[in-house]
Amino acid sequence: MSHFLNDDQKAIRDVAAKFAVNELMPIANEIDASESTPDWVVKRCAELGFYGIYIAEEYGGIGAGLVTACVVLEEIAKASPAFAGLLSVQMILCPETVNVLGTPEQKARLLPKSASGERLMAYSQTEPAGVGNIAYHQTKLTPDGNGYRLDGHKLFCTQGAAKTYLVMPRTKRDGVDGYGCVIVEAEDEGFQVQKYEEKLGWRGTNTGPIAFNNVHIAPDDVLGDLLTGNADHAPANQASFLGHAATSLGCVEGLFDLTVTQVKERQLYGAPMWKLSPITDRLAQIWTKIEACRAMLYNAARQIDEGTLALPLGSACKAYIGDTAFDCCSQLLQMWGGSGIMNSTGVNRYFRDARAKMVAEGSTEIHHAVIAQAALGFTGLLSSSDSN
Repeated sequence: MSHFLNDDQKAIRDVAAKFAVNELMPIANEIDASESTPDWVVKRCAELGFYGIYIAEEYGGIGAGLVTACVVLEEIAKASPAFAGLLSVQMILCPETVNVLGTPEQKARLLPKSASGERLMAYSQTEPAGVGNIAYHQTKLTPDGNGYRLDGHKLFCTQGAAKTYLVMPRTKRDGVDGYGCVIVEAEDEGFQVQKYEEKLGWRGTNTGPIAFNNVHIAPDDVLGDLLTGNADHAPANQASFLGHAATSLGCVEGLFDLTVTQVKERQLYGAPMWKLSPITDRLAQIWTKIEACRAMLYNAARQIDEGTLALPLGSACKAYIGDTAFDCCSQLLQMWGGSGIMNSTGVNRYFRDARAKMVAEGSTEIHHAVIAQAALGFTGLLSSSDSN
């Protein structure tokens, strides 16, 4: 995958690969089993500069672009798709939300601390009514004196070590309903992080509900326009979709590499496993799908870096690569036989993480709805940001 990368991108990729193999892989099973990511891993990513890859240099980042960010996530996901998913939120979705919606003052306030890992962010939109069904969301922002009050609760917020939360509430201005984004700090009075969920996959990411009880929101804690914030947020969503697609790609690559080693070493039915044509045929098909997904992903990532992306392509990558990764992981897991379903081998976490990615950051179905809308030339039914 190095044929189109420049020297700087190759160097960053090699740093990520070394970190994944030497530092993350040895504890990946522990992260999955304990549902907890060690603090030193979060700090190590700060030392390596990962959090600032997609943040402009003027705000303390590297400004390396989305292709580079996806390369890093792909490499890390080969060892731990779950941690890569958490990293994607904090590398791409949150800082790009601030970049797209924020004022220069808000960017200067939030992005340098995010780039350094000093104060990481989380993004929260999902409610019991779903993600895109925002007309039925109950979290509301109401005017109060010289500011606002935030009330309600959100589900499935992937938090990691976050201290700053970007929250999407329903809003109203001059009698007009809207949907916007506000900044909530962990220490704000009335804000509560509730018990983390125990999950099938993507474990160790500190995912759970958060609640707001009369939380004061100052005017400079409003990101973008309160009525159109959801639609204005679309570019950040598209970049985030590709980050998640990169973790799905790395997920299936990681399991593929482990399975190839297994196939080479295992004896089955009195012969080396690799001599069985059904096995080699399946491996060949999966290898081909991996390469096709990679081409799709980095074509879209380059378009975002160039500012030429057609919006549905981000959703297409997220849905197609996520579904393909899960299908391939299912086939690869089958090649392990009984040992594949034993937690001790560390194999089935790839399968579970791939499955979780099909609903994280918008389900496959909502992405298909966005793609179909664009293909049919319709507007106004769904915005691309509804699929986040």
